[in-house]
Amino acid sequence: MTERAAKSNWKTLDAPQQCEPLEYEYVFDDADADRLQLGLIPREMEDKWFVYFENGWVYLHRSWTGFLIYWLRLDGCPDGVRVVESWVNRNSDQYLETDTAYDRMMLDFLLRRMLLGHEVDFPVRSADNPTNTPGVYQHHVVGRAYPEKTVSDGNSNDEPDRG
Repeated sequence: MTERAAKSNWKTLDAPQQCEPLEYEYVFDDADADRLQLGLIPREMEDKWFVYFENGWVYLHRSWTGFLIYWLRLDGCPDGVRVVESWVNRNSDQYLETDTAYDRMMLDFLLRRMLLGHEVDFPVRSADNPTNTPGVYQHHVVGRAYPEKTVSDGNSNDEPDRG
């Protein structure tokens, strides 16, 4: 049985004042919603994310720093559980990404692949992986070996499959 993550399991920092609505939309079936609520507790140094669920919100923190990068609110719907609100950290002392479309793709990967185990390619733009060495950028961000996908020409117009 997997241990349910709680805020008290890890060092976490509160949401920064500098944040932006992410407008991530997705509907999770009931089984996936149950799994999301278990979260993720890092087990080794390569596990770079700590994820927990509390009061209807899923919080995704970087495990080494405790910085809150993404947070989203879930609500029930006829098809399962839908994301009704989502936010991304925009404090440049904590998180340097500024591309909201790319953040939506990264959040989609973290939720659907890392937490739920679905087949979702890791989004990497050509500018993020200048050596073109598969796995380098992905390991930096996630610390796990998942297939990568290059978003053409450094643009991030591709949006997550909404399910």
